Formats: sequence, C-alpha cells, structure tokens
Amino acid sequence: MSQDIPEEDFSELSDYIRQMVNRAQDEYENKPVAFGIYMLIRDGHCHVLPPTWSPMKALTDGEGAGANEPVVEVHQVGSETVVTAALPGVTADGVRVWQEDASLHIAAEDGERRYYTTVALPSPALAVARMSFKHGVLEVVVGPSGMAEIGDCIE
Repeated sequence: MSQDIPEEDFSELSDYIRQMVNRAQDEYENKPVAFGIYMLIRDGHCHVLPPTWSPMKALTDGEGAGANEPVVEVHQVGSETVVTAALPGVTADGVRVWQEDASLHIAAEDGERRYYTTVALPSPALAVARMSFKHGVLEVVVGPSGMAEIGDCIE
C-alpha cells in the first residue's frame, strides 16, 4: 500500500517534522516539548495537519489548584468551534493547551498569574485545527478531523 503514496509526500512529512523539532529547540532551549502530528491520508496523498504541542511541565495535584478561571467564549462557526480565552499578563511561553476526548484544557502561568479551565467540546471527534495567541487572548479553533491542510498551521 505505501508504494501508492508519492515519495514527495513522505519527503514533505520528513521536512515538516524536522522544522517542528528545530522550532522546538529554538523556542524552548533544552526544555522538554511534546508535539503531536495528525495526518490525513486521502486520494492517494498524505497531508500533514496542524500540530498540537506545548512545553511540558510537571503536573501538580490538581492542575488548576490556586488558579483563576479565565473568561472564555465558545462560538460555533460553520463546522468549527472557536474557543477564545482572555489570559491577561501571560506570555505565549506560559500557555499550554491540550485535548482529552471531548475536553479542551487551557492552563497559563506567568509569575504570579495562573489560569486554568476546561472547555467541553461538542464532540470527541473534533481536533485542534489551529491556534493563535496575541495580546493576552488565546484563540483555539477546533474542527472535524481532516479539515485543515498543510500550510494552515499558525506559526
């Protein structure tokens, strides 16, 4: 079966992984980083979907212990769910986002400020399509698996 997928798709995947590893090394200097890759195999081609990744920190008893709950808005836009969280006083390095089944977890910490919340997603079949963080506002777009194509990742 693997001979049916063009070699350039595998080359592109290898280049993509190399870029992600280099980016993690540059941005998180010797800190452990976890990132996940989703691939869509369709019509004889392999497409890399936007990654989910964040610096790893040791989890303490109760991730949200002593944290404030951020102001969060959830909107449905077509087939996508847009989650917006206000995280004032936090830099991008202090934000972690991860998904467990139909729950999206947001944790942020920067000095004295700590935020934590869990957002219920409409379906566990949804996956993070893209994320951005600007001026203390985190936006996470979640959609049906396989929606995004290569290049849709927000850098």
